[in-house]
This record gives sequence, structure tokens and C-alpha cells, in this order.
Amino acid sequence: MKVLIVGTSGVGGGGKRVTAYKDFLLSKNYAVHLIQFPGESYSSRLWNYYQRGSARLRGREKRYMKQIADELETKIKKEAYDVVIGVEVRWSYVLTRELRCLKIFSCESLAADELYFSNKTVDMDRVRCLREMEVEIMKKSDCVVFPWETTENYARRYVWNGNNFVTLKYGCYPKNKFVSYFFPFSVVSLGGLAYWSNKELLSKLTRISPYNIDVYGVDRPPKRYHLNYRGFAPTTDILYSYQFGLNTVTKDPFRRSHFSSRLLCYLAYGLPVLSPDWMQLSHELRGCLPYTEDNFVDLIDKYSEKDNWEKLSKDAIDQARELDWNITLKPLEKIITK
Repeated sequence: MKVLIVGTSGVGGGGKRVTAYKDFLLSKNYAVHLIQFPGESYSSRLWNYYQRGSARLRGREKRYMKQIADELETKIKKEAYDVVIGVEVRWSYVLTRELRCLKIFSCESLAADELYFSNKTVDMDRVRCLREMEVEIMKKSDCVVFPWETTENYARRYVWNGNNFVTLKYGCYPKNKFVSYFFPFSVVSLGGLAYWSNKELLSKLTRISPYNIDVYGVDRPPKRYHLNYRGFAPTTDILYSYQFGLNTVTKDPFRRSHFSSRLLCYLAYGLPVLSPDWMQLSHELRGCLPYTEDNFVDLIDKYSEKDNWEKLSKDAIDQARELDWNITLKPLEKIITK
């Protein structure tokens, strides 16, 4: 059986989902092909960066997604795949076409909601257009996969209540070596610094915390936030130098209900997590402490005791092992073979 996975080659949650799908299906002896954007050649990367940037600045997401779909449709029909998996909205519009195969849409986020909540002055016609394309992908896919039940529930309530929805929990690859206790504590924020990362909150926590908070990300944050920005992390193994992983998100309805892949990255190292109390996910993961701006420092103080920290780290390790990709993706094979 031939499976094509279409998605990003980036380092974020979508890119890791692509890799997890590939590794899992290869382990089950499927013939797996990848098409990843922005591509490997200089010319393809340049074209995709230009088109994607233009789409964002000029509100031309529809044209960009259709261009990608046209390019993919030709390749898919030529190769006669049995299964096509599209990961993330912008790469998945090809699933609306007649491909004569099983079509799986891996909905890692909701692009219309991200656009709406990221820009208070955004053109609502642009949001509606993106929402219509998202729903079209969902309706014309045989299966729509969500990273967590909270995201699926949000989509059912605000987007479309599909009978083809399923949650395949986002996973991780637990490490053989885990973080260890050290005092004084250091805290790390590892991940993108887009609007939903709530740079204002990260700035405030950095200001009020007596503990060091280092920030790693692709884009340098503006100086007005006064963050301890350490650049782009060359490897996630930098987490071995820290005692807590920090998650910060905005309070909009989507982010309250959505998923954050960075939490699983922390847990894979046995690194206890600090995540906002207003995010539902914060209450569903062992090894994770829901915090508010008022109790943030008190929580770290409490778990600076060696026994408390080691118990929390063990919870994180147990949670990571439960969410091993090799476990969370088991239902995928049933979806493909049914």
C-alpha cells in the first residue's frame, strides 16, 4: 500500500507530526512518500517563501492553497497512491479533489481562528474565505484527525460537527536519559513566538520571577519585551540544562481549547511543565502545573524542594511514555486498512 504524506518540513508541531506518521507507517511496512514544503531545492524554497509571504500580506490564502493543490493533484494521480495524508490546512486543499484514494486531513490547527484572533483589524471576508476552505477540506476528507480532544470539541462547536472526526493524540518520543534536579532552578521557554505565545505574559513572568527564564525561538522578539532571548536552539537537548519547561498562550477561546506541542517536547525529557491555568490542556497532562500570573513564583518555590520536583518529573516521564508516538498512532493503521 502506497501512502503519501504532505506537510511542512519545519520544526513546529506540524513538521513533527509528518515525521511521526512517516516513522510509524514505515515500521508497519507501508511504502511511504513525502512531499514537504517549502521543498529542498533553493528555487522551490524561494518560490514557496515568496508565495506564502504574499498570501499573508495581501490576503491571498485561497489562491496560494489552490496553487499548491494543483501542483499536488498532478503528482498524486500520476503515482496512484492508496492513501494521501495532508498535515495542516495550507497543504491540504488537494484533499478536496477527486483523487481515487483514501483522504486523511490531519488538522493540527484551525487557520481561520488563528487569523481572526491574531489580528483585530483583519478583513472578515478573508477569515470567512479561509473558514470555507477549511470546512470544504473537512467535508471532502474521509477522515479528519485532531491532535487532542479539546481541539476536536472546539471544531465541533464552532466550525463543523463532522461524523468523520477522530482524535489521534499528539505524541512524543520519550528520551532514554531524562533531566535531573539542580538548584538554583532555571526555566526554559522553547518554541515559536507567534501571537499565541503571549509575549506580554512571557515578559511579565520574566520580570517577576527570581528564577532565570531563557527563551529560544526562530524569530527574535522585540526588545520592549525584555526577554532573555537565546536564539534558535540547535537541538532540543538544551532542555537538559533546565528544571522547568514554560508554556505561555493567549486567552482567546481557540487557544484555551487548543493543543500545544511544546508541552510534549518538555515531557519527553521528563521536564516538569508550567502551563497557563486557562488552557484546558494544562489540566489533562501529568507532570504539568497549571499556573496563573499570581501563583507562578509560589509554584516554583514549592517544587524547588528536591522530593517534590522528582515526583513531578516522574509524573512527566510516565505521561511521556503513555503518549509515545508508537502508542498514540496505533489507531491510524485501523483507519487506513478498514
